[in-house]
Amino acid sequence: MDPIIIALNIIKLILPLITGIIALIAGFIELRLNSKNWLNRWFFSFFISASLGYLIYSVYHIIIFSSTITSIAAVITQIFFNFIPISLVMTVFVLEKFPKIAMSLRYLGPMMLVFILMSFGYFFFPPIPEPLLFENGVINTETYPPWFVFVNILRMELFVYALFKYAKITKKTEGEAKQRMRWFFIGIL
Repeated sequence: MDPIIIALNIIKLILPLITGIIALIAGFIELRLNSKNWLNRWFFSFFISASLGYLIYSVYHIIIFSSTITSIAAVITQIFFNFIPISLVMTVFVLEKFPKIAMSLRYLGPMMLVFILMSFGYFFFPPIPEPLLFENGVINTETYPPWFVFVNILRMELFVYALFKYAKITKKTEGEAKQRMRWFFIGIL
């Protein structure tokens, strides 16, 4: 096998694995701070969704014996990646509104519908490994292009909305809270 392909496979394995472990640790730290607070719970789901998405992404890059299992793992990865922006927007709702209001059907309902909409199509248009690359031990999945574009536009719109709201919230806060918001804002970018 070509040394460049081996190096790329190692990078595809190690970097998401490191990111997943860091996000997993951050998620549990966030939840331990105050597990009864909805803001902490949504931050936890943000970090855990990222962590599990990246960890499964790493795992499916070493599954070179079955394209079906790779496709299933890729679908699960995408579902976790879909929940990341949902969690982020829910943290905005919890910050802007009282948690009881943010967790109402008015705010939580549309976010869950968007999540279901973004995830539903992966069962009809699953990411599949490119056959020629797969035969050579390289995992590179492709998703039906219109679906890929649709989901990623939704993800980006949710991220932009959350970042815009966080920027507005950061301007209104002062002191240590402002510094913490600023660091989180930078971390999201």
